[in-house]
Amino acid sequence: MSNRRRIIIITISVLAGTLLSYFIIKMKRGGAELSQADQISIIGNFIISLAVILGIGFIILWNKNKNDL
Repeated sequence: MSNRRRIIIITISVLAGTLLSYFIIKMKRGGAELSQADQISIIGNFIISLAVILGIGFIILWNKNKNDL
């Protein structure tokens, strides 16, 4: 599997989790609009999750390529 395909799959997975969080928070609010703090929280969670997962993935790939040499 190519690195580009892995990145796309990871991004879609994190996006799906973020959308699920959005709908759960919206259900807790009774269908009302989310506050600005809720929106910032969801966006922050998406960015941090994506950065952590991709960062760990690239570290693993870098170590794997380094060991193959």
